[in-house]
Amino acid sequence: MKLKRGLALILTCVLLVGLLAGCGGKDSGDATGDTSGDATGDTSGDTGDTSGGGDASGGASGGNYAIVVKSLADQYWVLLKAGAEAKAKELGVTVSVIGPNSESDVQGQVDMIQNKIGEGVDGLAIAPSSPDAVLPVLAQADSAGIPVLAVDTDIPGYENKKSFIGTGNEAAGKQGGEYAAGIAGEGAKAIVLRGRLGDTTHDQREDGIVAGLEAGGVEILEVKPCDSEAEKAMNAMQDLLNVYDQIDIVVTTADSMAQGAQRAIENASKDIPVVGFDGTIPVAELIAQGSVIKGSVAQAPYAMGELCVENLIALHNGETIEERIDSGTSMVTPDNAQQFKDDLEAKVGGAA
Repeated sequence: MKLKRGLALILTCVLLVGLLAGCGGKDSGDATGDTSGDATGDTSGDTGDTSGGGDASGGASGGNYAIVVKSLADQYWVLLKAGAEAKAKELGVTVSVIGPNSESDVQGQVDMIQNKIGEGVDGLAIAPSSPDAVLPVLAQADSAGIPVLAVDTDIPGYENKKSFIGTGNEAAGKQGGEYAAGIAGEGAKAIVLRGRLGDTTHDQREDGIVAGLEAGGVEILEVKPCDSEAEKAMNAMQDLLNVYDQIDIVVTTADSMAQGAQRAIENASKDIPVVGFDGTIPVAELIAQGSVIKGSVAQAPYAMGELCVENLIALHNGETIEERIDSGTSMVTPDNAQQFKDDLEAKVGGAA
């Protein structure tokens, strides 16, 4: 009887140990399964909710997006980057804003777009240096199911584009041309410095600037491509000052070229007014300081960056967005340049 009781006790202990081991194994399995589920399944679910913006303030992880701009060497694109990063931080998503060293590096930009498609981002926004050059690589985004927005510069030949976020460049250019004509006066002679030939944004701005100048009775002496680079604009302006006896106003299709023109004009001890386009912080400061730069058509690159992130998230959530989103323009003048600069610096500082 004692032996039977002893065997029963042993069997009970063995069963108890096995039961406890089984419970431990189940906990271990749940930790692995649930963690894996949370990291992959639930977080993916959270990505949709967070991306929607409604629960974004909760700080949950979100989608992964990319914005490929023409160049981060120009302060205009740095402002767009700051706006995108600030909005991504606010909404709990990840955004990568990249671009080549020069707007003329078209192939470099195409390669960057292709790399982001290969990484499997949840959405792309592109500011193409050459709209035609990016078409083949955007077909790869279509095949991968990655939605694409155009920002700043439209992509007319791309049928699957979800939206264009940017400025009405021709209308904005005309605004700058009319402002410049008002400074120079009827009968004045003008030089126009523009971005890369074939860039539709600069084509449209040039058309608007020329129309605005001519409407004010200003003669266009020459339109000179300078690829949106300050040094090229400075060198071109130096040459133009030697070619023409009379230049009354200089208008550019980007602020970087306005800065180059300003350096050449001031180095030559001339007092020729310059009007830029973009409304960047350095040019606003120069306007406020009383340099030869007397104005700039201000786009809203910071707002463009914010709009890119918001609309990429909406697309990732399966929402429909507007086909054309106007980010607006304003005119930076000596009267408002300091306030304009202070406001932009506050935004950029807040994004850091």
